[in-house]
Amino acid sequence: MSSPARLAFGYCVTLALALPAGAQAPDDIRELKLRDWEPRSMLVARARVLEKPMFPVIDIHNHLGGGKQFLTEERVNRYLTEMDEAGVRTVVNLDGGFGDRLKETVAALDRAYPGRFLTFALLNFDGLDEPDWGVREAKRLEESFQAGARGLKIHKSLGLSYRYTDGTLMPIDDPKLDPVWETCAKHKKPVVIHVSDPAAFFTPLDRFNERWHELNANPGWLFYGPKFPKREEILAQLHRAIEKHPHTTFVNTHFGNNAEDLESVAKNLDKYPNMYVDIDARISELGRQPYATRRFFLKYADRIMFGTDTTPRREAFRIYYRFLETDDEYFDCSASHHRQGFWNIYGIYLPRDVLEKVYYRNAARLFGLDVAEAPAAAKVLRVRPTDDFELSGDGSAAVWTQTDWEALSPRGDGLPYDARFKLLYSKTGLYVLFHGTDRKLTAAFTKDFEELWKEDVCELFVWPDESQPAYFEYEISPLAAELAIQVANADGKLLRWRPYHDDDASRKTRRATAAAGGEKSPGASVTGWTAEAFIPYELLRPLGNAVPSPGTRWRANFYRVDYDDGRATGWDWSRVGRSFHDYRNFGTLVFEP
Repeated sequence: MSSPARLAFGYCVTLALALPAGAQAPDDIRELKLRDWEPRSMLVARARVLEKPMFPVIDIHNHLGGGKQFLTEERVNRYLTEMDEAGVRTVVNLDGGFGDRLKETVAALDRAYPGRFLTFALLNFDGLDEPDWGVREAKRLEESFQAGARGLKIHKSLGLSYRYTDGTLMPIDDPKLDPVWETCAKHKKPVVIHVSDPAAFFTPLDRFNERWHELNANPGWLFYGPKFPKREEILAQLHRAIEKHPHTTFVNTHFGNNAEDLESVAKNLDKYPNMYVDIDARISELGRQPYATRRFFLKYADRIMFGTDTTPRREAFRIYYRFLETDDEYFDCSASHHRQGFWNIYGIYLPRDVLEKVYYRNAARLFGLDVAEAPAAAKVLRVRPTDDFELSGDGSAAVWTQTDWEALSPRGDGLPYDARFKLLYSKTGLYVLFHGTDRKLTAAFTKDFEELWKEDVCELFVWPDESQPAYFEYEISPLAAELAIQVANADGKLLRWRPYHDDDASRKTRRATAAAGGEKSPGASVTGWTAEAFIPYELLRPLGNAVPSPGTRWRANFYRVDYDDGRATGWDWSRVGRSFHDYRNFGTLVFEP
């Protein structure tokens, strides 16, 4: 670079410069130290915060600590608070250890909070030179599984620092480890294994090293030089062990321990059906190659699992959700783990079925979780905006073509009718459209605020502010009778409900219904019926967060009940328990720009 070019570059840096607290800017900006350079992007790009994921999450790679002295009630409650705020159902703790420490860890986490934590065991690498070390550790591991451990964690020290007394490193494919791998296969417990480290950590710390900033601050992370093995050889050892033990499931951490080379990871997944990968602490690598990464996720959706390698923190989880669910461009992901390189990342906007597998389904299958343990799929509906319009009752307004139908699912056995809905929002309120096939209008109420749920009805529940114990319930019958109420519910217990009797025009709902194949009258034979309603935000103001804007999230659910043939058939959108008021299992509305 010529001197004038260097000078121009130096002055450009001043536009983006943010010195650390207490640091002094040099008199000549050309003398700025690289460690003090903190560029701020001038790019104007969309920025979204996803507070909750599309599906409840199983984080298969986390470090919560172990032993009763460390895992105090206060600390564990802090973990749970962060998990709940971020929509994380279960966290795998890889710090279980062995012996009494493991038992204490399982008691403090897995047994104290069933379904929220899964603890992994560790090996004791003391006494490597003893001839029976591998058999001894296999026996210890079996005892760990009997004590409640759900798998085995291997740290990167294997292959990098565990040595025999003669100074030679213990390789990952050492025959002494065969009894350990086979014990995991026997008990169907996965091995979560971290070997090696990022490629830049095995190169000289010079001007070409893309992780200079990180390694300069953490020199112990550099594995370049004669005392360390080649990174390629460490990975080769791992893959030889995977090949030798085809009945043992290996989860290769940090995206196959090779996130910089997706083609290599793909070849190994193709070759070894007992190999999986997780994404922990590598979205910085994956997000700078978003096209290749997205193609990889689509192809290997059944082999990728969610993990963070970061002590539960809602902001960290939400960066992962943004990476996986959005198409946001060039954003800082350092809050997900720590600053890795000087680059920003891009979202890969995965489809719903892939997110479901990555977030929880693959892990649930791997850990043998039954239906009761596995998190239920959470529903998310992206609500499109509209101008205000008149209701016809039959859904014929042209604006309804701007959005798709959402299906309601039958709750158990019952009548084989179709049930679905659409939702739009304007600057003044919500518009909902229900439709269902039917044979008979089992409805006689014609006045508002009757017990409509005892006859054919469609229902909408919205919970705008999750910090409040109150939400809004709206019911509409085929005869256009309505019930609009505010419900108070704390810890799953219904406390009271209050009907909205209000003459203020700004708070009045609008509604209309229509019958198909027959008259709209009590007991009429029909082929179906439709209902439309407008719910003004003014009516919802007592609930808080009542006027959505692009990016706003509400919890919500939608239902239908039919009483033909003297029995009730129910449908729901987001699957709830016995009660429609199971608000913790409501789905999520995301309001689009």
